[in-house]
Amino acid sequence: MVRQTLRFALVSVFLVGFAGIAQAEMTREEYAIKFRKSSYSVLGWYYGSMHRMVKGITPYDQGLFQRDAERVAFLSKLPKDGFIAGTDTGDTKAKPEIWSKAELFKEDNDLLENETAKLAELAKGGDFEVIKTQFGKVQKACKTCHDDFKRRAE
Repeated sequence: MVRQTLRFALVSVFLVGFAGIAQAEMTREEYAIKFRKSSYSVLGWYYGSMHRMVKGITPYDQGLFQRDAERVAFLSKLPKDGFIAGTDTGDTKAKPEIWSKAELFKEDNDLLENETAKLAELAKGGDFEVIKTQFGKVQKACKTCHDDFKRRAE
């Protein structure tokens, strides 16, 4: 038992050290791009779960939908922190308009945050028809930002 604990501790120290070295190899800008892409991926995981319920692909589960709506409301606030100066190039699909039309980008982000917060609040009530309507507003907020500020796959 002691030997397994020691082995686990050594492997953990090695992995933490390796992760620290890998992060140190990245520039602040590269890390910001990685952060925002990861944030969108996690947000998409929970959004997808709700989307499948709204579309009838999976059965509606009020508790699961409420949990996912609360997580999406929180997660919608994170990616914008990764749009720092110098992240307009590199491994990104971000359009230059994010920086040249910063006020519009902020408005789109604010809209997403507001609509996801409303969805999280409405999910507590469990009225699926009301929830579906609000989910459509969240979907529209996502699409608006994607249309304005995300490059299509080439």
